[in-house]
Amino acid sequence: MPIVFGEPVSTVKDIVSVLKKHGDEVRGTYRARYRFDPQSSDPYTTPLLERPASLKDNSPTAVFPWEQIFAAAAVCAGSDYPMLAAHAGVDLRSVDFVAEGVFDPRGEFDGLDGLKAPADARHCYVSLHLSATVCSSAPRADLEKIHERAISHNMVLGALRGIPMTSELVVHST
Repeated sequence: MPIVFGEPVSTVKDIVSVLKKHGDEVRGTYRARYRFDPQSSDPYTTPLLERPASLKDNSPTAVFPWEQIFAAAAVCAGSDYPMLAAHAGVDLRSVDFVAEGVFDPRGEFDGLDGLKAPADARHCYVSLHLSATVCSSAPRADLEKIHERAISHNMVLGALRGIPMTSELVVHST
């Protein structure tokens, strides 16, 4: 059962009560951080998940379904960088990939027990930003091709295309 601002909630009545009580404070940012480098043994390792303040009291071993999408996006897209770099013969020493999204659960409960959610919370995910930081000696143009491919042709990200999305690539030359 989720804990929202310290209160366990499991029924619509409980959830809506907490959402009404805290209003805009329930909107927050999730971050899933993926890292792959020469010491990594598994490119599909579980990313570090950072929760918004409203959900910080939940056990780190519990990953709720709405959180799994951030973790899946980080691992699936992040693991594409070393795979695509190897395929193209491009040096890639490490990749740090972050899937960051603004989440507002009020959209799911809009209209229940008198709750009125903000219009932009209709689908609960307000925005998604993807950031890849790579360490490589390769030309930036080669890394940009890998980045564009990882973002545009990814299985998990394809399922999230309805969310307003931005991305960036940061290159550390070695």
